[in-house]
Amino acid sequence: MTNLTPIRLQKHLSEQGICSRREAEQMIQNKRIKINGKIALLGDKISPNDIVEIDNEVQKTKKVKTLIIAFNKPKKVESTLKEIKNCKTLANFNFGQTRVFPIGRLDKDSRGLLLLTNDGELSNRLMHPRYKQEKEYLITVDRKIDHSDLKRFENGIDIDGKITHKCKTEQIENKTFRVTLTEGRNRQIRKMCSNLQYKVIDLIRIRQGNIHLGELKAGKHRIINEKELQKLVDTAQSEGL
Repeated sequence: MTNLTPIRLQKHLSEQGICSRREAEQMIQNKRIKINGKIALLGDKISPNDIVEIDNEVQKTKKVKTLIIAFNKPKKVESTLKEIKNCKTLANFNFGQTRVFPIGRLDKDSRGLLLLTNDGELSNRLMHPRYKQEKEYLITVDRKIDHSDLKRFENGIDIDGKITHKCKTEQIENKTFRVTLTEGRNRQIRKMCSNLQYKVIDLIRIRQGNIHLGELKAGKHRIINEKELQKLVDTAQSEGL
């Protein structure tokens, strides 16, 4: 799958391995880059059919193979590739030579499965509300779970004036239950639990779509196989977004 959405010129050059984004910005400022014969400006975006020249030499676009990485994000790690002072982020982990970015996020206090990819179009499809991708979690709270509260969880809870979508739940132990969501609002599960007077002790994502966390250790990652990738792609395409 290739990215059909226009992207910033410096991002394109970086993804193609031609130069870093900072180097690209410097070349743009020095008027060394043209798009379709015109001098490029900072902020310009390009589409797949645009012709990019550097120092009057046409740059051939390489076909970038879609890559998806399954990562077991530990607690206290922010789901961003930016470096943050006195805070661990995804930038502290080595995901290989291909530049990837997270598909959605997993809050700092939560752990478990986080997918990263180099494919912007596929990422947008997977995060689109119409896609309704399932995300499965195991949640441990501070007191015994009441069965009626799980039913309220399933039917939807008011968060910031908006009722959450219906979901699936299953009690595992007295204080632990499983929930499967098809939406991803900010800190949704924690807010739903708080609404029902529960404090979340542990929250781990164990599945996203057809990708399972499995035995992947905290802080480790794996590249999903072709069969897993194809199923993700096929499902996203079937939505017709």
